[in-house]
Amino acid sequence: MIRFETYPDLIQLLLWLVLPTLVLIAWWARSSRKRILKKAGDPDLIEQLSHSVSKNKRRIKDLIRFLAILLVLFAAFGPKFSDELTEVHREGVDVVILLDVSNSMRAQDIKPDRLEKARFELRRLLSSLKGDRIALVVFAGQAHLQTPLTLDYSAFEMFLDISDEKLIGVQGTSFENAIDVGITAFDQEDLQHRAMIIISDGEDHEGDLEAVLERAKKENVVIHTAGIGSFSGTPIPIIDDLRQIKGYRKTSTGETVTTRLYAETLQTISEETGGRFVHLNTSAASLDDIYNDILGMEKKEFSRHEYTNFKEQFQWFVWLALIFLISDLLISDLHGKERNWQGDYID
Repeated sequence: MIRFETYPDLIQLLLWLVLPTLVLIAWWARSSRKRILKKAGDPDLIEQLSHSVSKNKRRIKDLIRFLAILLVLFAAFGPKFSDELTEVHREGVDVVILLDVSNSMRAQDIKPDRLEKARFELRRLLSSLKGDRIALVVFAGQAHLQTPLTLDYSAFEMFLDISDEKLIGVQGTSFENAIDVGITAFDQEDLQHRAMIIISDGEDHEGDLEAVLERAKKENVVIHTAGIGSFSGTPIPIIDDLRQIKGYRKTSTGETVTTRLYAETLQTISEETGGRFVHLNTSAASLDDIYNDILGMEKKEFSRHEYTNFKEQFQWFVWLALIFLISDLLISDLHGKERNWQGDYID
C-alpha cells in the first residue's frame, strides 16, 4: 500500500508544474542550440567537425538526467509504503472532576484566585493523563454536568475555561447534589475503574452527605478531594464583566463576608470512600499525588483498532537519483573508439 504526503494546495500545484516546466525548458534549449548552429556556419561542415560526439550517448545522458529529475520529484511528494497493520489498545480509568464554582472560589487568598488555581491544576492534570476518560461537573448550590466522559482533552479544557460562578444560579456548596450528578456521569454498565476528584474550599455544605457517600461506596466510586484556600478568613470579591473588583460581599447588616477553607468536610469525603485529600495552598501543591493513586487502579480497555503503519520511503528515490547523476558525470558523450580523419588535407 502506498500513500503520499499531504501538502497545502499551493505546494502541490507547484510540484505538479515542475515536470512540464523542465520539459519546456529542455525543448527551448534544444531549439536554441539548433538555431545557433545554423548561424555558426555550413551545416555539413559542422556535422563533419562533430563526428567525435556520439549522438546516442548524448540521448542516453539526457534520459539519465530526466530520470534523476523524475525520481527527485517523486521523492518530494513524500511516498510512504506499508504492508503491516498495527493494533492499538487504549486503556485507562474513568475520572469525573467536580469543580466548585461558588462565589467563595473567587477569594484571592491564593493568587490570582481559588478558581484560577483550580483551573491551573486541572490543566496540569490533563497533560499527565494516559488514556483516561475524563468528565467535568461544575457545582455550587446545584450541580451541572459540563462535559460527559471523553477522551477529547482539548474539548474538556475548552469547557473548563468557561466554567465560573455565572454558570450556576443557586449559590452555596451542595456536595450531595454534586456527587450525585458525578456518579450518574460514569458508565452505568461498568462498576469498576471509577475515580472522582472534588476541588472545593469545602464551605457551606448542604444536604444529606452521608447518604450520597453510601451510594458512592456501593457503586465503587473512589472520591479524592483537593482543598483550596487558606484557613484564615478572606473577603469574597464582587467581579464585574471586565474581571475587575468592584467591591466585596457583605451581609444584610453591612459586615464583610469572609471565607476560609473547611478541610474537615473534604477529608471526611475522601476517608469514607478510600480516596486521598490534598491541600492546594501553595505553588508546590498539585494533584500529582491523587493521579498517582488513580494510576494504581485497575484499567479498562476503552478502544481497540488497527491502522496501517506507513513509513517514509523518499530516501530510496533520492539515493537512486544521485546514482543516476553520478553515472551521467562518468559517461562520456564521445565515441568509444578512436576516429580517423577521412577528409583531404588542403595544401
